[in-house]
Amino acid sequence: MLLRALREELIYYGHQMLISGLTMHTGGNLSVRDPESGLIAIKPTSRPYDRLRPEDIPIIDIQGKLVEGQLRPSSEWPMHTLIYRTFPRADAVVHCHSPYALAAAAAGKEIPLINHEICMHCSSPVRVVPFEIPGTEALAESAIRGFGLDNNVTLLGNHGSIAYGATLWHAFDGVCAAEQAAQTLYLSMAFCNGGAPAPIPEEGRRALRACDPLQRPDDGKPPVIQAV
Repeated sequence: MLLRALREELIYYGHQMLISGLTMHTGGNLSVRDPESGLIAIKPTSRPYDRLRPEDIPIIDIQGKLVEGQLRPSSEWPMHTLIYRTFPRADAVVHCHSPYALAAAAAGKEIPLINHEICMHCSSPVRVVPFEIPGTEALAESAIRGFGLDNNVTLLGNHGSIAYGATLWHAFDGVCAAEQAAQTLYLSMAFCNGGAPAPIPEEGRRALRACDPLQRPDDGKPPVIQAV
């Protein structure tokens, strides 16, 4: 069986999506890329997370061709593979339909950098891209525009959040950060009488962003942050 350890890790984080309230039933999808072979383990389409076994996880190549497995890969495979082709240091993608992030996406409301978790994944507010039909190249290209060159997380209009990372842990942390930031934004507006909460100061944002492993140079050392 190809990539058994990565298949098992994918199943674990699929369960975490369910128990964390980041998705329901079969919603959302996730994948992880083997840095040595370039092959990708991805959730099968329309299968409940809590019923998945390692042999159920399809293996595809960077173009989406099925390499091993009996089940069809997630219909969102074009989005996953385009992310890997666009961001070579990314080795995992997590997409979910978590309630507060989805509400922000439906409202077209970008999420400011108002808590430290989201600052570790984004250098600018989390953008919202327009709705596109799920599973299409148009959605994949829209997600890439949402990430831009500065963020690992974006919101898909009327659809949910998506994050890429150096590992599944890292990508999963990104969608958790987006959900928490969206919830914080919603609740904090009550304390601000409908106004906008203050973002974390620039110096703090830069220091937190440097914790992202994808922001580190190839030697693995964090960059030097110059105080403003």
